[in-house]
Amino acid sequence: MPEIAEAVRVVLVNPRNPLNIGAAARAMANFGFGTLRVVNPYVVAFREARSAVDAAPVMQAAEVCGSVAEAVADCTLVVGTTSVGHRVLEHPLQRLEYGARLIRRHTLTGRAALLFGSEKFGLTNEDLSHCHWLLRIATVDQQHSMNLGQAVAVCLWELVRKPAAARILPRAGQGLSA
Repeated sequence: MPEIAEAVRVVLVNPRNPLNIGAAARAMANFGFGTLRVVNPYVVAFREARSAVDAAPVMQAAEVCGSVAEAVADCTLVVGTTSVGHRVLEHPLQRLEYGARLIRRHTLTGRAALLFGSEKFGLTNEDLSHCHWLLRIATVDQQHSMNLGQAVAVCLWELVRKPAAARILPRAGQGLSA
């Protein structure tokens, strides 16, 4: 039974900003995820992102893929992220809290890919055609989408968090770390 971080592939589709790519890789490193696949990155941005602070191992191991199909070929569950916006969805849509539980359950027996679209346009209909269902991070109505790096961080945190741990008080002398 693989750890969730070993069973989840983070897939960035058409990313353009090196800071966002680096922030996504840093979030992966922070939460123990190591498999980053980047589909059709803007070459200059991808090259610049390789120097992301504390994300070097993730960036060095990142795989560049020519298509979403190639990036998700070894996954038995593909989940796309969306801000919904004005799009008519043809896939089931889950909120992050529930969707993360479904992904965790799936990773007990198979691999999952979590797709994030480009900063400007999100995932295309072609990208979505590879997805089994979609995931949405609840935001206020005026702010439909999140920054790419932030969205990756929030999704990965939700995947690894253990609600029961919040009920355990730290022992005396144990500090809280940020």
